[in-house]
Amino acid sequence: MGSRILVVGAGAVGGYFGARMASAGHDVTFLVRERRLQQLRAEGLCLISSVGNVTIAPRMVTAGGIEGPYDIILLSVKAYSLTAAMNDFAPAVGPQTRIVPLLNGMQHLDILADRFGPAAVMGGTCFIVSKLDAQGRIVQAGSLPRLSVGEREGRDTPAARSIAETLSGPGFETVCSTHILQDMWDKWVLLAALGSICCLMRGTVEDVASQPAGQDFAQAVIHECASTAAAAGYPLRGATLKSTTSLLTKTDSTLTSSMFRDLLQDAPVEAQQIIGDLVRRARVHQVPTPLLDLTDLNLRVYEQQRHA
Repeated sequence: MGSRILVVGAGAVGGYFGARMASAGHDVTFLVRERRLQQLRAEGLCLISSVGNVTIAPRMVTAGGIEGPYDIILLSVKAYSLTAAMNDFAPAVGPQTRIVPLLNGMQHLDILADRFGPAAVMGGTCFIVSKLDAQGRIVQAGSLPRLSVGEREGRDTPAARSIAETLSGPGFETVCSTHILQDMWDKWVLLAALGSICCLMRGTVEDVASQPAGQDFAQAVIHECASTAAAAGYPLRGATLKSTTSLLTKTDSTLTSSMFRDLLQDAPVEAQQIIGDLVRRARVHQVPTPLLDLTDLNLRVYEQQRHA
């Protein structure tokens, strides 16, 4: 009998990976809110994708309707929604359940472990360019998405390999990683740098990099993020740092961060999880981060104004 998978949310990330796995025959159920439930019942879960379109009739459940534990919980909510999500999926967590979070930053690992026990929580991260359109369809663009999962201690275990095999399907690559925390830090450096560049300057990578001091500014932000990662014990490899720098200093790139896009829409942002927590860790390790401090202040003012 195959593993039962609960995908928390059916948005641009969880919806994509969950739909791909369901279309491959895996036992997938989506935990959704009532509004999304009605939308998906009417329209189906539709992927518009550079690697092939698909529409499925998803198996769904709402909070309060979970009956018994699942084997794997794939968690892909926004970091600021973690507490509410944990309350919703808690009845799905049994003694053998493994939780694979795809949230940004690192602090969610401790929060999940405190709630459900360290043994239940794996490391996980993903790379995907996707969004929900006005009709609720998931639109994916760019290169083949990738999902990485692994034991947080870096051990190569049969359980980790089995989970990676289960969390697989056409339309994305699955990696069983023995250095998943490094993978997560690598992504955190990228997201924090990109978010700082876009949010502070209110523009795309191209908007900033094409200005006389733009590339120097971007490189200074990357240096602060990478220095914090190194001080915490997760230095970026040379090739990773080089590719991050190249990506964030292109003069012909329309790339922006999701945090910046949310900010433009006056929506909640993952400011404390992506920027604030990185600044906190920099202080612990006495790493100077004047540009990250400025981003943190900027976003704290934004959040205060939203709640005023």
